[in-house]
Amino acid sequence: MGRIMKEDDIFISSLFDLMNLRFGPSQGSDEAYGGIDEMAELQKEFRIFQRGRSFRDCVAVLNLGGFWNARARNRWLALIKDLATYPSDEPGVNGNDRIMNMMIENLESGRPLPVLFQAHHSESEEGRRVVVKTSPAGLFYMTQPYIIVSIPMLPRTAPRATGRAATAARKAPTKTAKSASTKSASKSARKTPRRR
Repeated sequence: MGRIMKEDDIFISSLFDLMNLRFGPSQGSDEAYGGIDEMAELQKEFRIFQRGRSFRDCVAVLNLGGFWNARARNRWLALIKDLATYPSDEPGVNGNDRIMNMMIENLESGRPLPVLFQAHHSESEEGRRVVVKTSPAGLFYMTQPYIIVSIPMLPRTAPRATGRAATAARKAPTKTAKSASTKSASKSARKTPRRR
């Protein structure tokens, strides 16, 4: 996934934050109304999540791609769309469909659980698959049950030095401690003119 976000990988945690607020626990009623309770009402009214629809489109409709950087937003939406090419922890179900099925079931249940989105390293035991699980607590400092959606990511790789730049870097003389101390010693050994 680092290959998709590239230098915009700095925004990934903020983009997860947007999603985690939208699908997080409700803070109460009236002025504090929101989170998963509001999403359940929106689902009832507008049927945002439907089988056959892409999670990417739902994220775009809910404006969860960030608003501060158009390139990062479009890359994030491409990353979310790419989940359809990944397997999930449910055999025979791709990552997109796994998330959509869970969202539909959760939002249409009588008491939907908040959903926490996070990433895991593609080379961890979870592997290169989308994992959805229920947890007694989404975050260690919160005591509410959550559904956790973990998507696989790899860090982007640093660009490799190419051509002349790499060759020049290998051939460039390096200063050693000995050559640096010899220079400073030769400067201090100069004789200063005496005053008469």
